[in-house]
Amino acid sequence: MTVDQTKLRLFAAAVGVLLGLGGVLALFVGATIALSEVMGLASAAFTVAGIGLLLATVCLFFCLQPFRSMEQEVGEVEDATADALADLPIDALRSFVERRPLTTTALAMALGYSMVRHPHTAQRHAERFLMSML
Repeated sequence: MTVDQTKLRLFAAAVGVLLGLGGVLALFVGATIALSEVMGLASAAFTVAGIGLLLATVCLFFCLQPFRSMEQEVGEVEDATADALADLPIDALRSFVERRPLTTTALAMALGYSMVRHPHTAQRHAERFLMSML
């Protein structure tokens, strides 16, 4: 995905959010005007505002779940981060191979040659790398 596509998607998302907010505002204004025929403008405005606050409260408790403990939230964030980072090296390697296949082949051949030529040195380097990762 290029930079232009990313900018275009961000712009489309911003326009979508603005249109969604405009739709909700139009819905609330329409409901207020419809109710003003029955109960007066001020009471209709307070009724629609109360319904909006009730919807916001329901969304707060069922979507955000503020009653959960901080340990549960941190645990879920850690699990999601670990899952995302577990796929990251494989995705990065796949994209590197797709973009530069000749360079990847040359690096793999050089690595294989050095492992066959000097196996003890390659083993020592691999152990040092694994210990640095821990």
